[in-house]
Amino acid sequence: MLHHHLHFLTRLPRHAVEFFRYTKGVFDVGLMRLQAASRRLRSEKSATSRRAPLLIHYHIFKNAGSSFEWTLEQAFGKNFRRYDGAGAGEVLSSVDIADYVKQARDAKVICSHQATLPPPKIRGRDVITSILLRDPIARIRSIYAFERRQDARSPGALKAKELDFKGYVEWRLASAPTMLCNGQVHFCSRTKWTSRRNMGNEALLRKAIENIDQVDLVGTVARYNEWLALTQVVLPRKFPGISLMVTRRNVTDINNEAVTEKSILDALIRDLGQPLADHLVHANELDMSLHQIADALLTRRLAEYGVDVSLRNAYADARKQLSTSVPDRSSGTA
Repeated sequence: MLHHHLHFLTRLPRHAVEFFRYTKGVFDVGLMRLQAASRRLRSEKSATSRRAPLLIHYHIFKNAGSSFEWTLEQAFGKNFRRYDGAGAGEVLSSVDIADYVKQARDAKVICSHQATLPPPKIRGRDVITSILLRDPIARIRSIYAFERRQDARSPGALKAKELDFKGYVEWRLASAPTMLCNGQVHFCSRTKWTSRRNMGNEALLRKAIENIDQVDLVGTVARYNEWLALTQVVLPRKFPGISLMVTRRNVTDINNEAVTEKSILDALIRDLGQPLADHLVHANELDMSLHQIADALLTRRLAEYGVDVSLRNAYADARKQLSTSVPDRSSGTA
């Protein structure tokens, strides 16, 4: 037994050396893997920082898109692009947009009436997206007013000049109802390859919501100035040195700030009659839901970027009121 223990003790140093060598080998392999992962992470971060920013604005007809396009064109000049297909009803997929960007490498902004959501992933580009939604009932009269004065030979422009408002609405409902009925949900849920007739209303709305959730800058026409203030904070972070000016183009609504839902509906009933006005309200319930979600997304982004925080503003107003009505107690003596 004693001999056995003495033999073990004589072998201990060699076992210790072997164990040390094994441990060192494992450590060295782990260290090399960690260094490789670190280099790969730095490389990925460097590649991300080198990606050129690209803004895609999804322009829904008569949703203040012309105003924003003008603002962008003034800011980006030759790097601004409008991209739509030749056909009035053409739809551009994310692949179409990506292919176009490969050709127009100097483009920094693309505005399109025909591009589909969700936004494309484009190699080498950091894609930022924007969209504006509108009260669908207010949008109906705006479409008619615009097409009536538009210098164009499109069917809509010709009919608007030929017909009164009621006649135009009836013609649109017979020939292209989605222009006036849940048009924004259809815009936000459409694809190039599938017909929206294959989807029920609930599925259309769910798809539209899913798509605008992926848009960076969602706003509403009623809150256009707030939305533009948000873009003035977000876009210069991606495009250093740009300045966005405020303007309104192709505005057909008079005294827009004073318009209420009651006045819009009252005018609609007066010009179209109760049954037709009620039909339009019912036929735009999906758009009303999508509009509310867009409004909520705008409120969230304003808070996330600290642009317009309502509670902060409320306390700032309260402080001003107190400072004018109550003596400052902070400097009082005990």
